[in-house]
Amino acid sequence: MTANSYKRNLAAIDWTIKADRPKLLNEAYESKRANFPTPRVVGDYEAYDCPVSGKIIEGRKAHEENLRATGCRLLEPGEKEDNAKTASRNAAAQDMKRDAAIDSIVDSVANEYFG
Repeated sequence: MTANSYKRNLAAIDWTIKADRPKLLNEAYESKRANFPTPRVVGDYEAYDCPVSGKIIEGRKAHEENLRATGCRLLEPGEKEDNAKTASRNAAAQDMKRDAAIDSIVDSVANEYFG
């Protein structure tokens, strides 16, 4: 490449055109996908041992039949944690009642012998 060819190429550039912002990907290429919803594929349940019936449950249909047969239901989100909190509160209340009963028995025995 010679200096003259460089000057010719430089002179051939049209400097009056201003470059626009680069096109975004979705503007530069038209989508080839159709705009309709696609089906959702959901896998089947893995086999598990049912703690209520003792049977091995394999698949979604067997799971639903087992729930119906045992009269069970699925837990709501957070229900297990709520049940644990409630059980803890109930246990604390029972402890307080038991402590109060023991205290009253000890007081009555002390009053009987020392009062």
